[in-house]
Amino acid sequence: MSSSTRPCVSSADIRPILLSAAGYPAIKQNGLAGGLSTIGIVGTIISAYVVDRFGRRKCLMTGAFGLVIVNALAGGLYEASRRHPDKASSIAPAAITMLFLFNLIYASTWGTVAFLIPTEIFPSEMRAQGNGFGVTGWAIGVGTTVLANPSIFATLENRAYFMFAGFNLLWVLIVYLIYPETKDRSLESINFLFIPRSPTYWASERSYREHHNGDVLAEHGNDVEEQTGRTKVDAGNDILNHRQIEKA
Repeated sequence: MSSSTRPCVSSADIRPILLSAAGYPAIKQNGLAGGLSTIGIVGTIISAYVVDRFGRRKCLMTGAFGLVIVNALAGGLYEASRRHPDKASSIAPAAITMLFLFNLIYASTWGTVAFLIPTEIFPSEMRAQGNGFGVTGWAIGVGTTVLANPSIFATLENRAYFMFAGFNLLWVLIVYLIYPETKDRSLESINFLFIPRSPTYWASERSYREHHNGDVLAEHGNDVEEQTGRTKVDAGNDILNHRQIEKA
């Protein structure tokens, strides 16, 4: 789901454009690019601690909202440097800070959770295919944004950041309404989240509670009891029919 349509362009996609717009020479751009990759590693480490503590939904919504703020600030700084070229050199460090924050927030939320969810929500017999589908969607998203960004920034300039902020805000709403929570739930019990016809988060949670809060053994026990009860009833009916035939 989340991999097939990313919440926003990643820092790797906008890195050359923003660093060039900030007025940095090529050598400094390469150094800053290396620093951005390093901060991404830090974000991934943070994700390992927060994703199971706060849950997938909270991480995704918080991350998307953080990216809304970062993109809006980046767009404002870009506009300020355009209107006041004489202050561009003093504004550049703040713009680069936004890029580092973007990478940190993205890596600690969407950059990891987007790969985690496809491995959890698909049933066992389709988990490998589902994970492959998620990675394929991510690759398509990366390729599309890398190709489209130069044209987007050439046309919209700083307004592109506000467009990205709008996309991220939309993803906050999508996650809030639709995405299921898989925190502290076994892979087998997650299937109960997808029984309802309604795709909303509340319908999936209600279904989970109705099935013994995901207790697969209890659910299986009920099925066995129902099957045993039906077998006993059928056996009793057979005995009754046999006696009626004997009397006749």
